[in-house]
Amino acid sequence: MEISDAQKKQALFWLDYSQQLSNSIRYAEALTAAQRSVKLDASNAEAWYALGTCQAMLAHYEEALKDFEQALQLDPQNVTAWDGKAWVEGILGHKEAALAAVNKALEIEPDYREARQRKKRLEAL
Repeated sequence: MEISDAQKKQALFWLDYSQQLSNSIRYAEALTAAQRSVKLDASNAEAWYALGTCQAMLAHYEEALKDFEQALQLDPQNVTAWDGKAWVEGILGHKEAALAAVNKALEIEPDYREARQRKKRLEAL
């Protein structure tokens, strides 16, 4: 189903607002804004990534993994979603899955600082 330009603009507004709230450590509110963004435009990988990040910050790890997977389905080259997946897999104690995800992020963008740091931490476990 095609969405209108107005819907896309509204979705981007809620995505931006979600990121502002998240930066202010207002994760529950950021989650609601990200959910609104996804509801308006479910084809936006960045909105799914933001949703996953909020879920993870609220310790909703299984939901976060699903959201990161959705972001990756929409955009397999989304480095931040691969890194987010690695982050949550690591929290859940899934070292091999976390390493696979972080390695995929680094394959796409070898200089991605967060992924390089995450890989070092994972390898030290």
